[in-house]
Amino acid sequence: MLESVSDYGPFAPVVGYAGAVMAAGAALLAIWSGKMEKWRPPDEDLPGTAQKFVLLLCGVGMVVQWYFAVPDVIDWFLGVVVILTVATILCFLRYSGLLGIYIYVKKVATSQNSTCDVRILGGRNLLPEAEKIRTKKKIDIQTLLEGAAYNVDKLWSREARDWVKQRVLLFFILTLVFGTSALTGASFAVQVLLTKKAAASVIHTTDAPALPPLNSKTR
Repeated sequence: MLESVSDYGPFAPVVGYAGAVMAAGAALLAIWSGKMEKWRPPDEDLPGTAQKFVLLLCGVGMVVQWYFAVPDVIDWFLGVVVILTVATILCFLRYSGLLGIYIYVKKVATSQNSTCDVRILGGRNLLPEAEKIRTKKKIDIQTLLEGAAYNVDKLWSREARDWVKQRVLLFFILTLVFGTSALTGASFAVQVLLTKKAAASVIHTTDAPALPPLNSKTR
C-alpha cells in the first residue's frame, strides 16, 4: 500500500527533494563505479575536468528543476521529464554507436610475463599509408593496430582522433545530464503531486515555523 504524504509528518516537504538528491547521487555513483567502467569512455579520454563538468551540469539542472516544480505547471513539468527521458535514450544510442565503431583494445605490459587490455579511441579516418596497408593485406583496424605495435600515431592523425573524442565525450555528457535530470525531475514531480506544494516550499517559513525568517535580526 502506498504511503500518503501525511505519513511523513513535518518532513513531507523534503521527501521529494531528498529523493531527487538520492536519485542523482545513485546515478552518478553507478556511472563512475567499477561496474560501469566498460560503459564509460576510456580513462585517458575522460579527463578529471570532464567529470567535474558533468557534476556541475547535473547540480545546476537539479536546482533549476527544484525552483520550477510548482503545482500550477506540473503537467508541463511532467512533459519535460518525458522529453528528457527520450533524449537520454537517443543520446545513449548515439554514444553506444560511437563506442562500437571507434573503440579498440591496446595491450599494455603490467609485468614481464603479463599484460592487460586497455581501451582506446581510434580516429575518424585512417592515414593514407595505413589505409593502403589495410587494403592490401585485407585486415581489420584492430589487427592493423596490433601490427603497428599499438602506436596510434601510425594509424590516425591527431585531428581524426580529436573528432571522435569530442563526439564521444559530448554524447556521454548529454546522456548523463539528461538521465540524472529526468530522475530528479520525476522525484520533484512526485513531491509536488503528494504535497500539492511547490518543491521550493521546503525553505519557506510557513512549512518550518520554528525557523526565523532570513531577513530577521537576532536580538
